[in-house]
Amino acid sequence: MEQNEYLDAVERESTAFIAAVDGALDYAIPTCGHWTMRDLAGHLGKVWAIATANVAAATDAPTPPGEAGHLPEDDAEVVDWLNERRSAMLNTFRATGPDEDAWSFAPDNHTAGFWQRRMAHETAIHRWDAENGLGEAGALDPELSRDGINEYFAVGLRYSSAKPNRVYPSETLHLHRTDGDGEWMLRGEEDQVEVTEEHAKGDAAVRGSAEALLLWIWGRSDDGVEVLGATHAADAWQAVAP
Repeated sequence: MEQNEYLDAVERESTAFIAAVDGALDYAIPTCGHWTMRDLAGHLGKVWAIATANVAAATDAPTPPGEAGHLPEDDAEVVDWLNERRSAMLNTFRATGPDEDAWSFAPDNHTAGFWQRRMAHETAIHRWDAENGLGEAGALDPELSRDGINEYFAVGLRYSSAKPNRVYPSETLHLHRTDGDGEWMLRGEEDQVEVTEEHAKGDAAVRGSAEALLLWIWGRSDDGVEVLGATHAADAWQAVAP
């Protein structure tokens, strides 16, 4: 996907996320543990602020978001705060080429493009979380979902503050997209993981649309997927999600 496609996704998904948050701060978000919508809003707004600060700083060192990352205590100010964080992020992203320097937590990609892509997928997943908490989540774009699977394998599967010492399953897993091109093979060995795009037989296989596979691999939903082979192997791979 191109930079403009990521920025379009950030704009679209953030608009929908804020609409879901508005007036629903006390709703439970079952796909995010014990979080309420307020907790989810605080998390995503802070992440937007972190992305903005690090793209704007354009240095090799991490840049904290400062006050911009603090959720207001007054519930009446939360939506305005989210809109401010969203606008600052989009304005910064639009003014920055994807190859320009920016610190990130991925040691192999310190570019603004890392954050532009990361925020497209972070926002889309949490928009889905928010709308699901309200009772009905809108569909995720199929091609954004396919790219989200690849982004998960490049980032989420490898770098996580919540699970910094993950042990990868020794069993192999094959993912097969059913609504377009996309096949992946996962091979793990303790603290190492290899992901290839290929048709191959794994100990377990999971089939579904790009959206269903993305939600499954992130541990959000088992709906719309077919699990074949060793179900415990599929469960083990799903469990390593951040």
